[in-house]
Amino acid sequence: MSAPKLLALETAVPARCFRQDEISDLYIQLLNQQGGTRRERAIRAAMRYSGVECRYSVIDGEFFNQPRTTQQRNDRYMAEALPLGEQVIRAGLARAGVDPQAVSSFIVVSCTGFNIPGLDLLLAQRLGMSNGLARTQIFGMGCYGAFPGLRRALDHVLARPGSLSLMLSLELCTLHLQFDDSAESVVSTSLFADGTGMALVGAGDGDAAAPAFIDSETYCDYQTLDHMSFNLTDQGFRMYLSSYVPDLLAANVESFVERLLTRNGLTRADIRFWAIHPGSQRIVEYIQAQLGLAAAQVQPSLDTLRDFGNMSSATVLFVLERIMRDGQPQRGDYAVMMAFGPGLTMEAMLLRW
Repeated sequence: MSAPKLLALETAVPARCFRQDEISDLYIQLLNQQGGTRRERAIRAAMRYSGVECRYSVIDGEFFNQPRTTQQRNDRYMAEALPLGEQVIRAGLARAGVDPQAVSSFIVVSCTGFNIPGLDLLLAQRLGMSNGLARTQIFGMGCYGAFPGLRRALDHVLARPGSLSLMLSLELCTLHLQFDDSAESVVSTSLFADGTGMALVGAGDGDAAAPAFIDSETYCDYQTLDHMSFNLTDQGFRMYLSSYVPDLLAANVESFVERLLTRNGLTRADIRFWAIHPGSQRIVEYIQAQLGLAAAQVQPSLDTLRDFGNMSSATVLFVLERIMRDGQPQRGDYAVMMAFGPGLTMEAMLLRW
């Protein structure tokens, strides 16, 4: 059979939008309630130069006026994730003209909340999906989680020709923000946000507007496990992003991309679009310099970071959606999707229209 295609791509965010200066004010206010901080200027500078202008969240500014346990944060995750996930799936399937009953595989990706029964079962029930639905939950993989999710969708479609596979990435990162003045909390609080995206994968024969999944590549450096983490505590997950991450990624990304492209008879010059996960502005700029990309090729990533922040695994779907909407891909164009996360791990996929 021909390469599976991306038949639908839809994203959504919660209703509440916060400007970066509002979050800065809240951060300082909460620190003052805890006894104050000597790092107000550094915190405001980190917020100002993060590349983020606004972010969306399922919580209001009063949620953190009192300490929140992991259970309280997770209960809020489940209460908010269900309607948001249902919203984005219904919108994406409606755009593709697909009934939920027609989907035979459903993959849910998240690292910001957990429950049994999980979102896979609860959403399948709410959406009226098939009783024979094959379900997979992918938990705890961080910002590159959409890639193993998409590979699982591709495996199902290739094994069962004519089938449809739905992948949902849903992250509510703001539930786990930590408002202390440690360097790692300042970095994570300046970047992370809430959002979700769905991708419908199937044969799509004759649909020229739908890009095909051609190949994928994975690389993990097992010597750098401590440079990016998301650790469970009694007060939610504590995120850590080492300042060395951009340098570590830049040192490996060129050979990583070359393996994917060379295997398919391509060079970087053949790739028109680059959907790079904007883990931070600095990461995108380092990748751009290392790969020799034009400013226009990384602008969708930087624009996504500016408008939405870092939504962990869902973010790369927002970047790809922006490329498909604004870039006007033509038949024969190639794109590379890339994301980075704990490991340090790099993931990439090659697409062709």
